[in-house]
Amino acid sequence: MFDFFYSIFGFLFRILYDFIGNYGLALLIFTVFFRVIILPTNIKQQKGSAKQVRLQPKIKRIREKYQDYAPNERNMKIQEETNALYQREGYSAMTAGCAPLLLQLPILWGLYGVVRQPLTYVLNAPAELISALTEAAKNTLEMTARSEAYVETAILTNFETLVNKIPATAAQYAEEIAKIKDFDFTVFGIDLGVIPSMDTLKNFGGATTEAKLVLLIPILSFLTSMLSSVLTQVRQKKSGANMDNAQMMGCMMLSMPLMSLYFTFQFPAGMGMYWILSNIFAFFQTLVMGHFYAPRKVIAKLMVEETIQRRSYEKAKKSTSQVEE
Repeated sequence: MFDFFYSIFGFLFRILYDFIGNYGLALLIFTVFFRVIILPTNIKQQKGSAKQVRLQPKIKRIREKYQDYAPNERNMKIQEETNALYQREGYSAMTAGCAPLLLQLPILWGLYGVVRQPLTYVLNAPAELISALTEAAKNTLEMTARSEAYVETAILTNFETLVNKIPATAAQYAEEIAKIKDFDFTVFGIDLGVIPSMDTLKNFGGATTEAKLVLLIPILSFLTSMLSSVLTQVRQKKSGANMDNAQMMGCMMLSMPLMSLYFTFQFPAGMGMYWILSNIFAFFQTLVMGHFYAPRKVIAKLMVEETIQRRSYEKAKKSTSQVEE
């Protein structure tokens, strides 16, 4: 099941890479492509957030209505009437909340397979060649159980050394060997197959230049995520969101960047690079959507639509009454 899923993402990425010839640019276009796909959901989320602000006065009245009830009964009544209000107004908490995040999960999972196994899913190398290189890597490199899970990225990093360990197989697959040699798995000198390590921070003075460069991935991932979160928080406050939602957003403002920082130390740098590009795209997307789908504009449009619907309903009711008379 996962192999089929990874193959689809690998096929798409291979088309981009073959056309562009640069892994970094292919990753950038890959990121933009999938961010554009989920853009309608983001727009729907923006509209849903505005509608939620519009409903706040009504929700407040519901809470005031049951403020003298016993706690359990009060909470039940408020929940029932709030859900009924949401249903009448066509508001979905899922659409206005975490739906875009949920849609990104399969994208991240698919990209994980592509980054973890570039020989299999991007370069489409023969299984026999990959098997021989994997065996050479296990016999030559110092590998832990964790690094064995990313053996294909280790092969790319140490390809010249490993290919000399399998002369017979290399001669059989000379064309494929040449293709792998030409494959550049780096961006700005950063090997995207390497997993950033906290050990580099502990021994920063003695660390290699390559190890120090890879640390830029978690740092930039954290900073870009924080930048995007702060902008979202500012927009949330300007929209007049309720206090509960504002507190939740305040928590997410720190939790999302910290999660991003943690996970970039668990996966190859290619995943972190995707998060960086995705965060940058999300930042500018928030700016643009904040202009075209500003809460005030959306609320004003909703009020006009509600007025039109109310008048249509009153007109239809009046016509029905005249016919009955």
